[in-house]
Amino acid sequence: MKKDNRTKILSVALKLLNEQDSQSVTTNHIAEAAGVSTGNLYYHFKNKEEIIRELYAQMRDEIGFESQPLPETLCEMQSYCDYVAKVWWKYRFLRRELHFLMTRDDLFAKDVIKDVRLQREKMILLLLHLRDKGYIELAYDNMLNNIADTMMLYSHFWTPYLYIIGEEIDVSKAQMVAQRIEEVLRPFLTKKAKTELAKCQ
Repeated sequence: MKKDNRTKILSVALKLLNEQDSQSVTTNHIAEAAGVSTGNLYYHFKNKEEIIRELYAQMRDEIGFESQPLPETLCEMQSYCDYVAKVWWKYRFLRRELHFLMTRDDLFAKDVIKDVRLQREKMILLLLHLRDKGYIELAYDNMLNNIADTMMLYSHFWTPYLYIIGEEIDVSKAQMVAQRIEEVLRPFLTKKAKTELAKCQ
């Protein structure tokens, strides 16, 4: 089925933004690569910022973090973390340029802040859920916030970290974030959890 122009514009914009950066890519570049006129592009989107906001919304919908039910098993959680890492790679320019994009667009910044706060709340609920199911042991209640913050830092800043240490980033390195998040939990895993995780491979 032939893509409609709006879908084509978003698809091409994502490709260009991933390959280059949001400062280099203009609406003219996107229109030319999509094979549409600039007038047609502006019919669908007021500006580049609106395109980026739409791509962010697409990523958020694909991840479905807020609506995702809490996992009943660690294998289920591991599988979902791997899936999320793949979606992040698909929209990797958003991770790479997140802070810069927030400074350029107040509407985008508000969306991100709202979502990240909700994600952190969900992360704490996840940790409580894992504790209640006997998968993790926490000596102190305040450890919840520390673990949640560390997991959030990995999830949002793993790719930028690889950039600033000069790593060549590919899909396999970017998806190591799921492994890093799992390693944050490892010191707190119970014997039951370790046994179950060994069966997930």
